[in-house]
Amino acid sequence: MKAIRLSLSCIVSIFLLTGCWDRSEINDIAFVVATAVDKGEKNKFLFSLQVPLPSSMGGAGSSGGGGGTSGEGPYLVAQGTGGNERQAMEEIQTKLSRRVYLGHRRVHVIGESIAKAGIKKTLNAVFTQPRSRISTFLLISKGDAVKLLKTQPRMEQYSGEGMREMSKNSLNMTARDALQDLYREGKDMIIPMINTAGTTKTDKSKKEVQMQSFAVFKEDKLAFSTNKDESAGVLWLFEKMVKKSTSFPVAKNEQLSVQIFENQTKPQLTIVDGKPTFQLNIKAAGVLFENEPNYRIEDPKTYRFIIRKMESQIKKEVEGILTHAHSQGIDVFGFGWYLFKYHHQEWNQQWKNDWRNTLPNLKVTVKVDADIQRSASAGIVEKE
Repeated sequence: MKAIRLSLSCIVSIFLLTGCWDRSEINDIAFVVATAVDKGEKNKFLFSLQVPLPSSMGGAGSSGGGGGTSGEGPYLVAQGTGGNERQAMEEIQTKLSRRVYLGHRRVHVIGESIAKAGIKKTLNAVFTQPRSRISTFLLISKGDAVKLLKTQPRMEQYSGEGMREMSKNSLNMTARDALQDLYREGKDMIIPMINTAGTTKTDKSKKEVQMQSFAVFKEDKLAFSTNKDESAGVLWLFEKMVKKSTSFPVAKNEQLSVQIFENQTKPQLTIVDGKPTFQLNIKAAGVLFENEPNYRIEDPKTYRFIIRKMESQIKKEVEGILTHAHSQGIDVFGFGWYLFKYHHQEWNQQWKNDWRNTLPNLKVTVKVDADIQRSASAGIVEKE
C-alpha cells in the first residue's frame, strides 16, 4: 500500500513540475548596442539599430579579427520605417532571423531633423520600448543619425562603444536625465552633439565620431548648437571639467594649458526690488602642463598674472553660453529650477509664467576663483 501511495505521489508531482517554456536561447537574440532615429517622408520615423556580429569580432573559437566576412565591419546596421518607432522596429524585425533585444542598448542617437521638430515622442519611446534601459546615453547628431551607426572607428570595433565612452567623458547625459530636464520648471535640456569626422584634416573617409559641441533646447526643440568657447562654458557650469584641460593666452602667440582636477559651481541668489539676481561662484584648480612662454609660477607676481588670465578665460566661456541662451529665453543652467526649489511660493506667484521673457534681462555675475597648485616645469619670471 505504501508503494502505491508513493507511486501516485511521484506521478502527480510530475504533472505539477514546470519547464522552461518561454526560454530564449542566446543564439536566437540580436543584442542591440546602439539605436538611431531620423525623420522620414510623410512624418514617418526612420529607426536604425546596430547589432555586433560575434562571429566577426574575433576571440576564442572565431577566425575573425577586426572586420566582418563581408568586409563591412563586425556589426550590422538595420533600418525600418513607421508612423512611430515601434512600427519601425517591427519592420526591422521582419528582416532579421533573431529577436531584437534592447536590454543592452548603450546609446540612442537622435537626428538633427527630429531634434528641430521636437524630441518628446522619441524620448518617451525610450521608456516604453520593452526591456529598454533609462540609463541609455542620449546624443544629438549633426545631420542624419544613422551615419553615426555606420561609421567604423579605428580604436573600437563598432561606433556604439566609441559613442558610449565619449558620452561618459562629456555631460554623462542619459535618457532619464533628459526627460527630467524636459519636465522640470525653469530648466532646459542640453545634450551632447556628435558628428562624423576624419582622424586628420585630409582624411575624408569620416570613419570616426567626434563630440565637441552641445545641442541647446527650448522646451523639446533644438534651438542652437554651441561653439568651442560655449562648449567649454557648459562643462564649467555642470562641473564636468575635471581631467580636462583649459588653455588661455598669456602673451602674443603663446598660451598656457592647465589640466583641471577640481571644478565647483555654486549659485548665490539675491532678491533686488523683487527681482532675482544671481552670482555664480566657480572654483577651479589644476596642474600647469603646457608652458609655452616658460613662466615660473613660483614667483608671486608671475603667479598672480597667470591666475588673472585663467580666471578671465573661464569667465568669458561661462558668460558666453549664458548670454547666448538667455537672449533666446533658454535657461541652460536652471536658475528657474533653483527658484522653484528654494523659493517655491515666489516662483509660482511672481516668476513662473513670465520666466522666458525675464531671462534676457536676468542679471548673472560670474565670479571665478582659480588656482594652479603645481607645474610640470620651471620657468622664467614675468614682470608686471
